[in-house]
Amino acid sequence: MSEPDQSPAGGEQERGLVQPTLRERWRPLEMLGLSTAFAAFAGVVTLIVMHPWGEFADQAAHGWLITLVAFGATFVVSLVVLAMLALGGYEPPKEPPSNVLDRDPH
Repeated sequence: MSEPDQSPAGGEQERGLVQPTLRERWRPLEMLGLSTAFAAFAGVVTLIVMHPWGEFADQAAHGWLITLVAFGATFVVSLVVLAMLALGGYEPPKEPPSNVLDRDPH
């Protein structure tokens, strides 16, 4: 007779799945929050520089459009940069290389 088929799910239960830590689960929200903060700062600075109120009220639509573009561009660029930095994260070695300790100090 034939042996019963083993499903892939059975193999996963035997190996044990690694659960991500709380910090690893919150990392995407952390990146979105930082990008939003950077974009808000750029948007506020652009809004102050363009000042679409007072004597420049006739150019208000142009000022708000430039502010929105600055906010969006800063959000996207900062999100991409933060994601690339997270992908290339440095993990320090667990113990020093053995050849460093074998050198003669004299």
